Amino acid sequence: MALKFLMHYYSLEEHKRFEMGINPSVFLNTCSFNGKICSVSDLSNFTNFRYGNCITFNKKRKGRDPLKTTEFGYKSGLHLLLDLYYGFYLNISHTVGAKVFIHETNEDPNPDEDGFLITPGYENSVSLKRTVHRRLLAPYKDHCVNYDPKDNTMRSKNACIRSCIQKKNIEQCECIDQTLSVMENRRPCNFSIREESCCLDDVLDRMSRHGSVCNCPLSCLSVYYNEKLSKARLSLTDVCKDPDFCLRSFYNGHIRLNIFYSTLETYSYEQRAQWTETEMISYLANEIDFWFGG
Repeated sequence: MALKFLMHYYSLEEHKRFEMGINPSVFLNTCSFNGKICSVSDLSNFTNFRYGNCITFNKKRKGRDPLKTTEFGYKSGLHLLLDLYYGFYLNISHTVGAKVFIHETNEDPNPDEDGFLITPGYENSVSLKRTVHRRLLAPYKDHCVNYDPKDNTMRSKNACIRSCIQKKNIEQCECIDQTLSVMENRRPCNFSIREESCCLDDVLDRMSRHGSVCNCPLSCLSVYYNEKLSKARLSLTDVCKDPDFCLRSFYNGHIRLNIFYSTLETYSYEQRAQWTETEMISYLANEIDFWFGG
């Protein structure tokens, strides 16, 4: 039953999958940032095969600058009250909760590989400390890449790896694993057909046993937020006027989420060449001059 539904769900176009899920405007009960109510323009939606309808706050878009904060601490952060509508969950769902991913404003979130889970009935506070890593392009040893956030198959190292796996899937199975969310214009494999599902497993098994053939180096710029989580049980009197109803329903279906910087300091780690091109040419010129008597 679950497999049959998932195959039907994977075959749908994105707008159809969106219509089947909980409307994000209902899921997001309240939202404020820096003490102000969130605007609709601050929010954008996307669908994910595993988590359904998702919300992105403060995503960078053309013609609109992302919101910024100049303060740290609880009051200056993002505060959300989420209504999970757990009574509408399908019987194939094994857990109740939400997935949270902190990312750069120009980055497309990938909840399948990143983020953390939060549970209903609690106020979850997430403090952030920003760390930046800058690496050098070839010929330096990391051979980093400036990934393009606009390129679905090369927007990040993980997207590059997923695209590489899909190419192997197409080569060996003549179909793709649609849960990888890249190259979706190709024929998806049918998991109910043993040969195709086993073929996908075989591709991953070979790549893991014989080493990846994917050329997906580190990004030249990586940003981490070093999330620190804490939580406390929600107070019924704070969020609900009917305690009897809350005891039955509220704890199982609501989450309060607070996200804020614990400091505005950014820890930066930057690779630098021991010799720049100008310094190297100057050094060689001096050596030649020394040996040949310029």
